[in-house]
Amino acid sequence: MFIQLHAKDFASWRIQARDMLARQIQPDCVQWMDTLASQPSLALEYDADCRLPDPPAKLRLAVPNQFLALAKRVACHASPDRWNPLYRTLWRISVEGDRSLLSKPNDPDVSALALMDKAVRRERHKMTAFVRFRRVEVSPAPPEGRESYVAWYEPVHDVLRLAAPFFRDRFASMNWSILTPRASAHWDGRELRYTEGVGRESAPRDDELETYWKSYYASIFNPARLNIRMMEREMPRRYWKNLPEADLISELAGASYGRASKMVEELEVPRSRPRPRGAPDGSEHPSCQSPDQIRWVAEDKTLEQLRDLASRCQACQLCEAATQTVWGEGPSAASLFVVGEQPGDQEDIVGQPFVGPAGQLLSEAMESVGLDRTQIYLTNAVKHFRWKPSGKRRLHQRPSPVHVASCQPWLAAELGAVRPRVVLCLGATAARAIAGRELSIEKCRGPFDDPALPYRIVFTYHPSYLLRLEDTERRARVYREFCDDLKLASALAEQ
Repeated sequence: MFIQLHAKDFASWRIQARDMLARQIQPDCVQWMDTLASQPSLALEYDADCRLPDPPAKLRLAVPNQFLALAKRVACHASPDRWNPLYRTLWRISVEGDRSLLSKPNDPDVSALALMDKAVRRERHKMTAFVRFRRVEVSPAPPEGRESYVAWYEPVHDVLRLAAPFFRDRFASMNWSILTPRASAHWDGRELRYTEGVGRESAPRDDELETYWKSYYASIFNPARLNIRMMEREMPRRYWKNLPEADLISELAGASYGRASKMVEELEVPRSRPRPRGAPDGSEHPSCQSPDQIRWVAEDKTLEQLRDLASRCQACQLCEAATQTVWGEGPSAASLFVVGEQPGDQEDIVGQPFVGPAGQLLSEAMESVGLDRTQIYLTNAVKHFRWKPSGKRRLHQRPSPVHVASCQPWLAAELGAVRPRVVLCLGATAARAIAGRELSIEKCRGPFDDPALPYRIVFTYHPSYLLRLEDTERRARVYREFCDDLKLASALAEQ
């Protein structure tokens, strides 16, 4: 038997969730529904099977502040299923007593809430960037020195109440209203009020200041830095219809090549940015003898072009002892992007990533969790093999931070070309290359959020670490955790 409950926002869900906890109704017996209607009255008769068989003597309803903050943000998500994992998590924290549940990123409920939380926080950030106010005349006129403005915005998630305090503090000296389909916010210099949502026709479409704004936008547009793919990542096209400057993008982008060429002809290239030189053998191929030069020549290149350029990389001394550059492989539009440390002895000889013992273990783990390796892009943070001689063998040496930094532009170029949804970092070197700082995999295993990045990150062990473990029991445990991380990365990439 299911008990159907309806919630429209955090406040209505919280009231009903507390009542369900007080009545000891288990999550499996509750089906939460999303609604815009007012909160319905609660039924008072429930199936006995829905209650705890041995209820605690005193139910603790207090929950960590971290959960309350998370729940308030998740409640703004557009998914109608958001209430169910919230109630399950609340039950497990308050009734089952798992007070550290939110610190377990691999838990299915916690992971689902984290994804919704990230989407809401990102939408709030986008709202603060893409709201455009237009000046309006109102009656009665506001006090002297204050003008009135109205903005129309269509958020994917209901983030108006989360973002409104930013606009209150940023535009405290003017009266304004932000109108959305779900709700509206109004500031008059004294009070921040909320009303019901309205239609697009309620907001002005332009004002006399728009011409000046477009002129300013056109004047600061730099054609030499135009990157349409990157711009669409930061400012997706769904926002363009409500941005005045969007009308200019096509025109400015179309003329950018000619304007950029003219700028190069008229202005000397700054000395702080090195010009790409020819290859040492005198050919026309540009050299890659420093990270700055790599960034210069790698911009807007395809994976095949990048592979060709990287084959002549001389940005660090590793190229002198390695057999060849080992470039990444996989689909050019893979949703899952795997980064290891560096090629090993067999990879250096064959010229492909993850073909040695660690690569074979990775393939086995992928197969065990249902991952198709051919649909994943595999690469390394460092593209050359660092080794030291030991008799007739070449022993692996961990690359230094200098080597990681020298190769970072190649990794950034691969990420820009593939544009994955999820980046899986194998080991500390890969984590450093992606996150930009030293991290302990033991402490940071699992998903990692960085709102500034267009992809989700998951940290896990490097397969070579598993091969080095001598304790059979510990190796089995770490292997299970490794497979769990592969499954998590795969699930995130499919969303």
